[in-house]
Amino acid sequence: MSKNSSVALITGIAGFCGSYLAELLAAEGWRVVGLDASGEGGQRLRGLGLDVVVHQADLTDALGLRALIAEVQPDQVYHLAALTNPAAPYRRLYEVNVYGTIHLLEALAAAAPAAALLLAGSSAQYGPTRPEENPIGEGQEFRPITQYAVTKATQDLLGGMAAAAGQRVVRARSFNIIGPRQGPQFASAAFARQIAEIEQGRRPPVIEVGNLAAVRDFVDVRDVARAYATALTAGRPGQVYNVCSGVGRSVQSLLDGLLALSRVQPIEVRPVAERMQPADVPAQVGSYARLAADAGWRPRIPWEQSLQDLLDYWRAAV
Repeated sequence: MSKNSSVALITGIAGFCGSYLAELLAAEGWRVVGLDASGEGGQRLRGLGLDVVVHQADLTDALGLRALIAEVQPDQVYHLAALTNPAAPYRRLYEVNVYGTIHLLEALAAAAPAAALLLAGSSAQYGPTRPEENPIGEGQEFRPITQYAVTKATQDLLGGMAAAAGQRVVRARSFNIIGPRQGPQFASAAFARQIAEIEQGRRPPVIEVGNLAAVRDFVDVRDVARAYATALTAGRPGQVYNVCSGVGRSVQSLLDGLLALSRVQPIEVRPVAERMQPADVPAQVGSYARLAADAGWRPRIPWEQSLQDLLDYWRAAV
């Protein structure tokens, strides 16, 4: 997959997926360079045993980004950086997710036109799906129902336009990512964190939950990192690829799987009003058939391992 003298640039390198992608590419022999908005990414990656160059960069600074691309001269670029907080001001979401992508596309066209670019999108772009539409393929129409989803759909369309103009762009749409290092703002990590705190006696044996009925397509973060690298290296330029497991699981089954691994039994499951939100997308399951056909990618990490590793991560973190 790699070329030892080649440079892979990752935006959002210190994030959940970015750190795993950095580990994978470094192990494959790439010289990995990262962009991080906070300026703390390098320290976090060093804590994971990764010795990579990390530049503090703001995607909304078009001139600064172009200068950095000209300096780094990447062969591959993985655009993972995005603002995901649904409570963020709308303007800021568009500045980072849409205009940041425009700036990156323009910088690459001007300063590194031969570079191959992967845009990391989201299944949120698809929005609500009817039961008969599952599992959904890449031809599924966009029905975004949040501002975040609209920005990711727009990013995707921008990538398609750039590919039509001759840039080497591949778009990936990942579904519900799960695994160690995931932040507690996500349901799976929130459950694991609460269980770890219960095991250590930091809270009573009660886990607070919201809506457990939604069905989602959970895919391990390490499989996602491998999918991104595989899609950009072995996929077809200009193509779009779903990154998913192809299996629908309810949030209830996710919780049940983590509870079964708990060292404290029993644990009460308590619905909490502030966590209860109607499932705007009751069920969403993807198909990775195109990525399998074009590049040979399939998920490898078993569901049970994802849950075990997630819980073990939070046992060490709390």
